[in-house]
Amino acid sequence: MPFTIRKDQEKTQEEHIEEPNNFDVETGKEAQRDVTKGSDLGAVWLATYTGDKRREITDEENQEVVKRIDRFLLPIVFIIYFTQQLDKSSLSFASVFGLKTDAHLVGQQYSWLSSLVYFAQLVFQPLSVYALVKFPVNVWISICFLGWGASLCIMAAFTSFAGLATFRFILGAFESSISPSMLVVVSMWWTRREQPLRNNIWYSANGTATIIGSLLTYGLGHAKTSIHPYQLIFLVCGLIAVVLAIPTFFLFPGHPTKARWLSDDQKYVALERIRMNNTGTQSTTFKWSQVKECFLDPKSWICMINIFCISLVSGGITTFGPLILQGFGLTTFQTILYNMIPGAIGIVSNILSAVAVTYSKRKLPILLITSAFPLAAAAALYTLPRGVEHKSTLLGVYFILQVYQCITPMFFSWQFANTAGHTKKTTTTGMMFVGLTVGNIVGPQLYKTSESPYYKTGLTGNLIVLCIMFGLIILQAVYLKALNKRNAQRRIASGKTGPHVDLSLENSSRWKELREKQRSGQTVEDREAADEEQRDQAFMDLTDLQNEDFIYSL
Repeated sequence: MPFTIRKDQEKTQEEHIEEPNNFDVETGKEAQRDVTKGSDLGAVWLATYTGDKRREITDEENQEVVKRIDRFLLPIVFIIYFTQQLDKSSLSFASVFGLKTDAHLVGQQYSWLSSLVYFAQLVFQPLSVYALVKFPVNVWISICFLGWGASLCIMAAFTSFAGLATFRFILGAFESSISPSMLVVVSMWWTRREQPLRNNIWYSANGTATIIGSLLTYGLGHAKTSIHPYQLIFLVCGLIAVVLAIPTFFLFPGHPTKARWLSDDQKYVALERIRMNNTGTQSTTFKWSQVKECFLDPKSWICMINIFCISLVSGGITTFGPLILQGFGLTTFQTILYNMIPGAIGIVSNILSAVAVTYSKRKLPILLITSAFPLAAAAALYTLPRGVEHKSTLLGVYFILQVYQCITPMFFSWQFANTAGHTKKTTTTGMMFVGLTVGNIVGPQLYKTSESPYYKTGLTGNLIVLCIMFGLIILQAVYLKALNKRNAQRRIASGKTGPHVDLSLENSSRWKELREKQRSGQTVEDREAADEEQRDQAFMDLTDLQNEDFIYSL
């Protein structure tokens, strides 16, 4: 465990000591180059900000800015992820409309079409990690958005496994950056208290895509055209992405300092809000030392395994969900309509779990409670008989299983809230999405057509990984508690006194009260020195293990 970080922190701080400036006062270009070196983009902008940099933002200022961010940015993030899920899930929707017959699929070829998306995401994940550091996040997202939409449109032209597989892989390559990008965006715009709800909102687009996709598929399935139903489904879903990608490029700001709908004072407030996270916004310097630290940090691996476990469940249920429903004795169109209910359950469970995390400020108990639902449901599905006479019971258990949909975004929020340093954050997302892609590759392979309608192998796999995940959630909490104790000891050793409060987990209405409590007993000089040090460290692109002021969220 990398507990000896102090020297690295001193080295990082030394890199920010600037030589005397010789620059053009009118342009300020040389000063900007000095500040930019290895720094967060927020620090670069603050160097040119002419307002009062020492003032503390009020509850009213914070509420106004967060409302504007929610109003302008959250719908864009939601639409992007909704479209990705719609395009990726189009294969599942098409499966009940003769895809296997019309595309001449045999054996496990349908399962491989599902898994190929995740193979592509696995292969292209390193590129995603690098691109999210080196390029503006909005530009990279827009390119990928257009790419996967075009890929699905082209995929509609094929009636054989080879053609479908090729463009399914290309679609997955373009989609590989989107979920990691969403996490980066949320971390640079919202406080740690606000992040679980926002992450679960954009992730609930998964359920929305299931509902709207089912309705869309129901309508397209009745259409009388010269092409196969699955081709029409692919073409329409792909065109939706192509059309929406164009305005996204112009409307999506890549950084809080680039938002045209925020004034300079509001941009300052937006940055001060994120400063409290101690995770920074974005740096364009790729730091291999942070990559190394990420790989040596146990919580990175624990989270990756947890994501693998829940993704194995998700991958199998998402791909074979309609076929499992058919095994309960439903007709083709009943299957499509009933498939909307899991989408609604996903939306409700995402929002309710995020609200519970926001107000309790604890992710551990909420994760344990929500994990119990799919575990119990998977065990029941394994043992229950099939047939029309058992349809009501089977449907009830299957719908309880769908609570699993809220677990993945909570893992995302938990890990991102506890990781600092831009390169380390993007590397962490890479590791999480390796777990996600491998889980989604393995999951569908456990569901064998020959085992229909019981799918014993798939349900056994679900039971095993859900038990492993339950234990690892507890282990993660124990490790984070040990890190908090370690950072408290490091603060005392460095001469810092008084209680240390994580304002990023608190409502802004309490910020003033908690600041006063934190400063009690300090002289004016000590208070100003402590404030200045914490302000500097927040945008120095330090990792969570380097910064003794970092408080891990449990």
